[in-house]
Amino acid sequence: MVPGPRPKVAHASRAPFPLSRWLRNSHLQTLGAALPFWAPRHESPRVDESVQIPLPGPAGGSLHARVTWLGSDSAPGRRPAIVVVHGVGGTSESRYVIRAGRAFARAGYHAVRLDLRGSGEGVRTAPCLYHAALTEDLAVAVDWLARSPRVDGVFVLGFSLGGQLALRWAGELGAGWESRAPALRAVATVSAPLDLERTTAAMERLRSLPYHRYLVQGLVQQGRTFAGLHPARVHYTDTELDGVRSIRAYDALVVAPMHGFRSAEDYYARASAGPLVRAIEVPTLLVHAEDDPMVPAPLVRDSLGCAPAALEQAWSEHGGHVGWIAGVGEQRWLRTWAMDRVFAFFDRHARGASGPP
Repeated sequence: MVPGPRPKVAHASRAPFPLSRWLRNSHLQTLGAALPFWAPRHESPRVDESVQIPLPGPAGGSLHARVTWLGSDSAPGRRPAIVVVHGVGGTSESRYVIRAGRAFARAGYHAVRLDLRGSGEGVRTAPCLYHAALTEDLAVAVDWLARSPRVDGVFVLGFSLGGQLALRWAGELGAGWESRAPALRAVATVSAPLDLERTTAAMERLRSLPYHRYLVQGLVQQGRTFAGLHPARVHYTDTELDGVRSIRAYDALVVAPMHGFRSAEDYYARASAGPLVRAIEVPTLLVHAEDDPMVPAPLVRDSLGCAPAALEQAWSEHGGHVGWIAGVGEQRWLRTWAMDRVFAFFDRHARGASGPP
């Protein structure tokens, strides 16, 4: 049943993002998110653990995650946990994911850096590769955390395609989300696409830019690694992968046949989160930059015409894609403008308070 119209967005902010003129270039901001700077790995007090989260169903397999537990076995304490989800071609070891995990661990959250199925270390135990509508990965991770005596509520933070996945899941949960995901407290997305067809078309016009090539290279390597470990589960060859020059070509060759879509275009139409936005009732925050070169702001706004009261928005003039780098220094990379908005939103819902961030 198609949900009826809902109230417009309760709170949409446009706060200033102060930064030097030389940092206002959107491509510089976008590349900055991937740079290997200020991604601290060794801090205390915490316990880092590599875990396998079983997947349901006859295909079996598991998801891989890196978990930062706070406290100790003798005095673990109950704390909120956050699931951090990477973007297309990324993993739990992507720099922006590591930074987010560390920032939340410092703030007192158990931090779970999730590898979507088939990515990162999870490629060995995955029954297939992830796609933009495979929200089961988020549901499984949240449910797994909910069973831990150390966890008091779970939050989800998705970057880029991970944000699209989180928005889609929030829409799928719809009304009655508290009973479907009782441990879930709130969802936040950073630089998320909502219309995969139009976003992919926009990225195709930027094919020569380094970050697009970087994403394609990562996807091709992911597809090649998966095929080497699970040759019976793929419909493509190394030679075909060698010819992939765009995300659309990868989706047509790898994702669509693997998951029963007729084509890349059919996949984009059926997987996009945009049509489900109006059904969102779980508290959700969408953070986006007006100058995002990979997910153009007008394409995001076109999907927010029927946004519900549960979906809040935070916009900035600059920031690029998963960027918001304000200068040199660890704290500026860990607690970016975007992350400050996410922290305020999650802290408010962890406390059960109300009002805009």
